[in-house]
Amino acid sequence: MARVRTPEGRPATMAEGPITVVPDWVCEIHSPSTRTLDLRIKRPFYARLGVAFLWYIDRDAHTLTASKLHEGQWLELGVWGEDDRVRAAPFEGLELPLAELWAEGPTPTEP
Repeated sequence: MARVRTPEGRPATMAEGPITVVPDWVCEIHSPSTRTLDLRIKRPFYARLGVAFLWYIDRDAHTLTASKLHEGQWLELGVWGEDDRVRAAPFEGLELPLAELWAEGPTPTEP
């Protein structure tokens, strides 16, 4: 996994300042405790900022929802689930096998 580094080569931290560049793509992973916040607060916030693409992964429902910002409104590009293999904007060149997202396994840890 690539890490953000300062010009001096140190890992960047939030203490070094807020992010000032609007990302082209945001991916949120729903959990029961954040689903309402993600949909009612963050989704319109990302639109106001001008984030171009927004994905929501719902591990409970086994779905990926992809949206694109168009004239200030979210257009749904598609909803995929279970064992679908997805090529969705802005990553049409990559195929994402969704079954791997739902597979049970050890929780990843930071090295």
